[in-house]
Amino acid sequence: MKSFLSNKNKFRVTILIILISFCYIFVNNIYANTDLDENGLYCNSDLVMDYESGNVLFEKNGYNKVYPASTTKILTAILTIENLDLDKSIVASKEAIYSTPIGSSVIYLQVQEVMSVKDLLYGLLLESGNDAANVLAEAVSGNIPDFIKLMNQKLKEIGCQNTHFTNAHGFHDDEHYTTVYDMAILMRYAMQNNTFRQIVETKEYTIESTNKSKERNCTNTNKMFDPDYPQMYYEYILGGKTGYTEEARGTFVGYGKKDDKMVIVCAFDGSQNINRQEGRFLDSIKLFEYAFNNFNKYKIADKNTYKFNIYDENYNEKYTLSIDSDKYALFNNDFFYSNYDIELNSNDLSNIELNSKVGTIKIKSTGNSLNCENTYDLLLIEKTNYFSINSLTKYFKIIVLIILIIILFILLKKINKHTKRRKNTYNKINYKKITRIK
Repeated sequence: MKSFLSNKNKFRVTILIILISFCYIFVNNIYANTDLDENGLYCNSDLVMDYESGNVLFEKNGYNKVYPASTTKILTAILTIENLDLDKSIVASKEAIYSTPIGSSVIYLQVQEVMSVKDLLYGLLLESGNDAANVLAEAVSGNIPDFIKLMNQKLKEIGCQNTHFTNAHGFHDDEHYTTVYDMAILMRYAMQNNTFRQIVETKEYTIESTNKSKERNCTNTNKMFDPDYPQMYYEYILGGKTGYTEEARGTFVGYGKKDDKMVIVCAFDGSQNINRQEGRFLDSIKLFEYAFNNFNKYKIADKNTYKFNIYDENYNEKYTLSIDSDKYALFNNDFFYSNYDIELNSNDLSNIELNSKVGTIKIKSTGNSLNCENTYDLLLIEKTNYFSINSLTKYFKIIVLIILIIILFILLKKINKHTKRRKNTYNKINYKKITRIK
């Protein structure tokens, strides 16, 4: 059968197919670059962090001062969850309601309105109610100034060294500031609480009617949940918190998961109108895609490998230390182990209970372009007795004395046995001597 195409046309078709294939591969790997172009990001401060290890995979002005706006409420929420019963009823005070900034986002609480801690948290994190923040702050600490002290104390405890808060909701104050790195640390800490995650992962929630109001319907302000915003919707998003003030502009802290990779993204100081889209969400999608497409999960520390024995020769004790579980981290290429450093809290482990923290281990890992140092707790997992030749020196005199006593005992026993034998022999001889002669 004669071909429909001439050899010349076949060549052209072949070239066309090759070009189409190349374009397809290029488009599908548009994010598979080892570098994320800062110029392609809309926000002035961006960061993506590996949730498991806490390693920073990318940052743009990640350690510069920014204003958090309502992402502040992440801390207000986690302090509330850690200190109050979710079913406890709270009465909104006059001070809490009247001190809510005019023009800020609210859930329209009224003085003396009674609401559960759980419902207040949904109003805080979904609708971003500043009035809910004040009411919860008073419920936790008795008054708002003491709650602010608690906030800053907690920030230092979890490692947010460049953050200072002056209120519970994030309404602008020049002295209320943070960095996107610190906000990623805060989100990573809060994510360890299941109640917090359950709330920020909720798209819609109905607050029950109260003594002052009918039911309130709350909708999450995170547009990455909403398919009605196709350019800002992202299928791998799990949860997060938005924020906005004129000074802070758009802010967002969120987390997502694809396959076995979970990462935290921060996008701060971004325009709310980029062709009718919000920079914080557009950047977040780029950060998620960069992490998911360029990094793989590796085991950087095996629990069974990272075991260490410490010997106490004074008491013939052996202490076994280990990390609590296998440790993983994201790297953009095969990583290789570098080294580790161990630091113990005390040299005396005799009075420490099993499974208690006794120190830390710092593991340094290096990848294609990512060098990381991760610190993990070392736990005391086993105590056993052991015999050491070196310990014999402590009891040398006693051992020598015992050996001499044993030798002496053996010699005396032999002497005594020999004496008895001679006596028996003598008696036999005498017996022969006194035998009657017939």
